[in-house]
Order: sequence, then structure tokens, then C-alpha cells
Amino acid sequence: MKYWLFNVIAGKGINRSLVVETLRRFYGKWMHLSNNINPYSYNIIIEECNRHEIRDVNIVRTCIERMNIYSIRQSIEYGRALLRHNISWNGQTYILDISKGEQLADLDIHPAYDLFIWSKETWILKNIGLKYGENPLLHKRFGGEHYIYSGDIPIAKLIIGDEDLNIHGIQMRDRTFNNNIELFIEYNKDILSKHLSITRHFLESLGEPDIVIVSFSGGKDSLVTLDLAVKHYGSEMVKGIYVDTGVDFPITSRYIDNVSERLNVEIYRVYAPVKENISRYGLPTRRNRWCTLLKTAAFKKKIREITDRYRRVLVIVGDRDVESEARARKPPVRRRRGYLEAAPLKQWPTILVQLYVWANRLEINPLYNLGFYRLGCYICPALTSLEKYVMVEKLREELEDKEWFNEFVKREIGGIIRGERKEDRYSYSRNTRYR
Repeated sequence: MKYWLFNVIAGKGINRSLVVETLRRFYGKWMHLSNNINPYSYNIIIEECNRHEIRDVNIVRTCIERMNIYSIRQSIEYGRALLRHNISWNGQTYILDISKGEQLADLDIHPAYDLFIWSKETWILKNIGLKYGENPLLHKRFGGEHYIYSGDIPIAKLIIGDEDLNIHGIQMRDRTFNNNIELFIEYNKDILSKHLSITRHFLESLGEPDIVIVSFSGGKDSLVTLDLAVKHYGSEMVKGIYVDTGVDFPITSRYIDNVSERLNVEIYRVYAPVKENISRYGLPTRRNRWCTLLKTAAFKKKIREITDRYRRVLVIVGDRDVESEARARKPPVRRRRGYLEAAPLKQWPTILVQLYVWANRLEINPLYNLGFYRLGCYICPALTSLEKYVMVEKLREELEDKEWFNEFVKREIGGIIRGERKEDRYSYSRNTRYR
């Protein structure tokens, strides 16, 4: 049985042949055109209408501006973004269903925007003098701009630059509310179940593999993917692959062993000689991420060893659309040489990943609790100024004796050393205030 993660419905006033052409041109075969709602898909209804509408956790109606394939594609992408922003405030916590509480004010919608909650990470907000309630909601937008919500309104902005330690805040309002995490878990249990039902049907549609491999980076997405795989296929059938570069955070290296033990699943460690090649190629940069080639080669070498022993190999990855435009363009199922690759979390926002982690009492990588949004090596050129700030403030003692770390600090942060004044490390502003 063929299963579709996304289901598109040509509604009132829509030229069906144009929708067919849109799906063929931009999505290949990974979106299904149907006349009916599929309870086990994310459904996007396209209509000639005046108002977009979220009808359920997995059903959205979007309106088109013009009757052409580009407008139809825009409506599909906006619909998927709306489903990721399906959130409300009920006076005590956030619910991932807009019909269950107050709609959030000024919640701009875009396919690249993301939602997540900060709890232990709020030391960063305190450091730069912002007021916030317990466990605030952050809305990540373009240009490093993060709207900080307390209740149903944004009360501050956290702005994270790409260079140096350019972090500053703007206090917008003083009123704060506390977000109760235990109630967040309780009120969202049924909503999480709906998403998991879609995910389970997606995995079932992939057939019966002989072995399931999870690409495990030590990040929250791969943690959820690994736990989902273990629950769906059984721990004896699932293996993880972790690629060690020699310049990984020691915290992550220790964390891999903890996850393996807690989930009772074997995680293969393979080595990519990034550390040994830095003297040859120089520290990786945004334009020259030669390290990625070595990591990919090490991963694929291990996969080849596995495909030599098993006929039907399924590789599951934790890719999500909000992470990058390149990942958003990828289909949820990819046929690779010798194996099938699938991304069951493709549609999930970060807050849904967090809900799964908290509801299942999983232990996330401690780097997230310090404030990391995405993980990498300690010399990764993709680290934002936020991650660099956390490294300097919280991890300097653990990292300063590591090979190449100080060279990375000199290049990326301008050689910040212990004992410098905090006000020299980041910029801070709270001079914009309105009610």
C-alpha cells in the first residue's frame, strides 16, 4: 500500500489540472492529490477564499492569490507552515491546537520560522537583562530575531547575530505569565497522539525492513527518531550510527553512551578524520565545509558494510523542514543506493519535538539546556553567536585544552579570553518599549 505523508485537495474554484502540474513540477511524487481528507496525512485544502483556516491538527485550508502553479505552490507551503504554527494559550500553558485557547498576537507565519520553549536556557535572557515568565515560548524568525512570548503576547525580542557574540535584547512589555510544563504535556497528549498516528502509518508504508539504521548525531531530532524507531520496530532490529569527528563536544560523546544504555540499542561509532585534516585544509568555513564530505563518507562506508549483510535496509533520519531550505526541498522518502532513507519528522516544529521528549521522559543532550538550538562540532562554522556565547560562558574550561578550539575562538569570536568584561562580549539594548 502506498502511503502519503502529505495530502493535497483541490477545493472550490481550483483548477485541478494546475494542481497536478504544480505537484509534478515542484514535489515529484511525494505529495498526493486527493478528493478526500486522509486522517493519516497532513491535509492541505486549496480554495478560492478570503481567509486561511486551521481545521484540525492535520487539516488546513489555504487561499490562493492567482490561478497559476506558483501561487498554488505558495499556498501549499503556507499551509504546511500554518500547521507548524497551530498553537494557542489557555491561561496556563501552550496547546498545539489554535481552537483550544487564545490565538497568539503578532505570530507571523513563514515556512522557515520555528517555535520552541526555553526552560533551563533562560539564563541567557537573564544575563542580558530581559524580563520573562517561566518557560517562555520563542518564535524564531529571519535575521536571528526571536520573539519571546509570555502568555499570548510577545514581551521581548532576542536578536542573535551571525558573527562574534552579537546578542542583544529589546524589552517590549513588562507583563509576564508562567508556562507550566507539566500542564503543557498533559493538555497536548491527544494532539501528540494524532501526530504519532500519522508517523506510524508513514513508517508502516515503508514495508518490512531487515534492519533499521538511525543516523544519530546526539541531537534532539535524532533522539526522537531513534526512540520512535525502537518503539515501532523493536530495539533488537534498530541500530544507530554516530559519526565522531575528533572535534566533537565531550558532552555529546558521553551522551551517546547514555542514550545507547537507556534505550537498549546499539549505536555504532564511526570515525571521520576531521581533526587530522584541519592542518591540511584549515578550519572549516561556511563556504568551505570540507568536514561534511568526510562525515558523509564515514557514514556511507558503514552503511555499505550493513547493506552487504542485509537485503532490505531502512535508514531513518531526523531531518525537519524548518532547519534549512535544502532540507525542506527533500522528499520524506529517498531511494539511495542499496537502501531506503526516510524522514518521519519532516513536518514537525521544534516544540512538537520537545513535547515528545518531555512526554516520554527522554534525556536530551545537555547542550540544549545550555542554550544550543542545533548541535555540531566545537569548530563548526554553522554555530551562531548564541552557541559561541554559550561555549565561552559555560564550556570554556571543558574546551580550552582541546585541539583547535582556541584557534576557532580567535577566528570566530576575536580571541575572547577569560577575565574580559561581560559587556565587551555582547551588545545589549532594551531601549524600545511599548504597550
